Amino acid sequence: MLPLLPSKRFSRALSACLAGLLLALCFPNFSILPLLPVALIPLLAALDGARPRQAAFVGYVFGLVFWTMTIPWIGYTVHRFGGVAWPVAVLALVLAAAICAVPFAVLGLVYAWIAPRSAIGRVATFGAAWVFQEFFRTYVWVFGGFPWALLANPLADVPHLMGTAALGGVSLTSFLVASLNAALFVSLTRPARNPRLAWLLGASLAAVLAAAAGPRRPRAAGEMLKVGVVQPNVRQDLRWEPGTAERLFGNLENQTRMLCRHDRPVVVLWPESASPYAWSFSAEYRSRVIALCRELDIAILLSTVWSDAPDDSDAPFYNAALLVTKDGPVRPPYFKQRLVPFGEYVPLAGLLRMIRPISRAVPSAFTAGSGTSLLPLGTWKLGGAVCYEVVYPWIAREETRAGADVLFTLTNDAWYGRAGAQRQHWQSAITRAIETGRPLVRAAITGISGAVDATGRVLVTLGPNVKGAFSVPLERPSAPPPAVAAGDLVPWVCTAGLVAGILRARVLKPLKPAAAAETPDPHALPPRGSPT
Repeated sequence: MLPLLPSKRFSRALSACLAGLLLALCFPNFSILPLLPVALIPLLAALDGARPRQAAFVGYVFGLVFWTMTIPWIGYTVHRFGGVAWPVAVLALVLAAAICAVPFAVLGLVYAWIAPRSAIGRVATFGAAWVFQEFFRTYVWVFGGFPWALLANPLADVPHLMGTAALGGVSLTSFLVASLNAALFVSLTRPARNPRLAWLLGASLAAVLAAAAGPRRPRAAGEMLKVGVVQPNVRQDLRWEPGTAERLFGNLENQTRMLCRHDRPVVVLWPESASPYAWSFSAEYRSRVIALCRELDIAILLSTVWSDAPDDSDAPFYNAALLVTKDGPVRPPYFKQRLVPFGEYVPLAGLLRMIRPISRAVPSAFTAGSGTSLLPLGTWKLGGAVCYEVVYPWIAREETRAGADVLFTLTNDAWYGRAGAQRQHWQSAITRAIETGRPLVRAAITGISGAVDATGRVLVTLGPNVKGAFSVPLERPSAPPPAVAAGDLVPWVCTAGLVAGILRARVLKPLKPAAAAETPDPHALPPRGSPT
């Protein structure tokens, strides 16, 4: 048996901390991908034999360490743009990590309720419990969901390893990664050598087969759309300085002209917050953008504050993506559906009246859009995400079902400094392309801007904190992969399996025949809590 198996509260907590640290090292800024198949083994050791309350505590400690290490950019943002001292910013980071750690406590609780004893049961239960916690925090937890840093996302750096996401979505890949960790844990804790070797060989073979599953390149229809991206690399605080608006917009126009002189893109993407002006509130801005489209014979896809009634101060404001052609704007715009808590709106605003959103784009708060809205460009349909909402699998999936040929995301990651958020965000964008079988192009004001094909293969990138532009031809793909039709089937199957396991273990409590109970299974794992 492994000496790692804990039997006391402190050793369980220590193992949970180690697992949280190892998993955080798999994500940017560290990106030590070889740790991914083994990072969760200490967590499994800590959960092994734990009672429900102990298991919930273990999961919570794991989550607290993982999130503190993975999202340090929250502390930077609160300090730099929230105007608070570093000690308060660190406290805000710890509080955010404490809130986000709750789904991992649920994972531990569910695992302990089922209390799987067989090797196969432990592998399947842990994989299903992991998917359930990702499902829970995608749709339920933290003010509308927080599907950031999903277990499969680090594989986006090597997209041919996550072809299973095209079959069953990111949840299927997360299930397989979690199950691989559990299978390796089982292989290390089997009492006999031959079963250990058999489990180790089986886990390795399963990992190879999963990696060989794709993604396969969708059959292209032969049509191409040339897309340009401008990355102005404007610091967030510079946008607020008096007298800079005209210079910043002039630079954006000049970058667009230079790009179109060298290439002939059909549409050029401007990142979120790239323009200091808003479409609904500046007639001069509207006329200059349309004039630029006519001058260069292009369309411009831009981010803007939108209001249907700009003269009404009580009318709702939207964070919108607007397609502008030489004939004018294409209506309706795409309205951002998932807003950033405390960045674009304040949750429970009636109770938290003293807190204002960090964003200065509008005087109060943004209003969330509702429903899928594609932007037509000739025979092409563009499906969008504004900034943070690209992390939600269901948004890109619904747009693909509605007929999107290309996915885009306009983002402003200048808020987050160099603490990993830019690359973590980029990994989510790549994952959306693999899941939907659609090419995706990303325009970020300070990077990372880039484009990937329908298999997640990176075609071009502009790194963080550089000024530049590029154009890239994108193929129109054919039918989307099975993951689009499957939707959330994998999470629901895992949830149903967990419910059945809980009922069997905690409610039905089936009794084994006495004879069967007296005949030990030579291949079974030792009873929980037994000496090693």
